[in-house]
Amino acid sequence: MKRHRILLLTLLGFNAVSAISGGMALIANVINEPSWTTHTGFHGLYFPGVILMAVVGGSSLIAALGVWKRAVGNSLMSISAGVIMIIWIIGEIVSIQGIHWLQIIYLATGLAVIVLTPTGQVD
Repeated sequence: MKRHRILLLTLLGFNAVSAISGGMALIANVINEPSWTTHTGFHGLYFPGVILMAVVGGSSLIAALGVWKRAVGNSLMSISAGVIMIIWIIGEIVSIQGIHWLQIIYLATGLAVIVLTPTGQVD
């Protein structure tokens, strides 16, 4: 069970760091790809960056901390973070109207977080 928990923590940490740093890059205009928001209600990448950083990255960070500290409800936190990642990536694919190999990785990590999260408290 210890390896299982370490793998779950690693995936949550990876998702958190990736989403937070990606969101910060969008906010700071380091990544500037205006075509990404063509088919959305967004007029730039700032607000998608905030959502990516705060919601996607924040949920993974909170879940990782919950699993690490063995907090009450850590399974719900972890599953929620996985679902949020999957919803974000599907929304991204639909809005960009294309798929990138990184999106496949993040779909897989979101799904893996859900699958690896045991019901009840993580040991």
